Amino acid sequence: MAWTSEEQWVARKSALSTTQPRHRRWQGFIAIGFLLPAAVFLLAFVYIPALISLGLGFFHYHMLGVGTTWGGLSDFKEALTYPIFWLAFKNTLVYSLIMIPLTILGSLGIATLIAQPSGWFHAIRTMVLLPYVTPVIATSIGWLWMFNPQYGVLNAVLQWLGLPISQWMLSPYMALPSVAFYSLWHGLGFDVVIMLSALSNVPKTVLEAAAIDGASSWQRFRKVTLPLLSPTLFFLVIITTIGSLQAFSQIFALSGGQGGPEYATTTLLLLIYQTAFQYYHFSYAAAMAILLVLLILLFTLIQNWLAKRWVFYQ
Repeated sequence: MAWTSEEQWVARKSALSTTQPRHRRWQGFIAIGFLLPAAVFLLAFVYIPALISLGLGFFHYHMLGVGTTWGGLSDFKEALTYPIFWLAFKNTLVYSLIMIPLTILGSLGIATLIAQPSGWFHAIRTMVLLPYVTPVIATSIGWLWMFNPQYGVLNAVLQWLGLPISQWMLSPYMALPSVAFYSLWHGLGFDVVIMLSALSNVPKTVLEAAAIDGASSWQRFRKVTLPLLSPTLFFLVIITTIGSLQAFSQIFALSGGQGGPEYATTTLLLLIYQTAFQYYHFSYAAAMAILLVLLILLFTLIQNWLAKRWVFYQ
């Protein structure tokens, strides 16, 4: 018996309605399969350790769990009355106050200079990004030689310019700025690439309209480009702040893991590492880690509040 076109359409629709749930189910299984390795990694190496650290902060923990007792807030009180903790807190803030403005201004300036497409554009962008993809430990070895006060290249350049030389990492006053100088060289490439991407998305028609209205180059940059870049600038401020408050690898490598001289490069994360893995006071280190997390959260909330005043979304 021959089917009419209407009957064929109804039969095809009913067949699709039965196969679509099955197809969607398979899509869900495939998505879970792709997400499962990342979820297991985050669970095993991020969330579970974070929960363990949170719990350790409220106990007096000893190796192998022998004699572990409830401590309550005693570790937090001890951390807040520990002079080295506040010295590390001050060093962390100073390091962040050096890194945040220099990173934002440096990335914005370099990206503006090389934003114009040319034959050298890709080569310059690669050179700017290259330090970021190099290992911190490997490049720190070279920078330790450059910071050497006797035969380092930085003092050689200062002598050639007729300027006084510096002790760099051996000076309590110059050690932390030296680490910030290295960190700026190593990490600025990532921020420049992000800023280049944001600059490429600035509408040319808006800038041309401002030029037709008589706006100068500086006025176009300040009144048009900067407001359009404010979401990207806010993103870079957030990640630079978090990265500065969590600085560890470069400080550990350049100071030999000691945070010297005279605790000049001892930041909160380095102090937490020393307390946990050199002195084996895990619960005390966990309490300081929780305080660091609260500090990062506080800075993030303040920046989010300030962003409502100067971040403009299209």
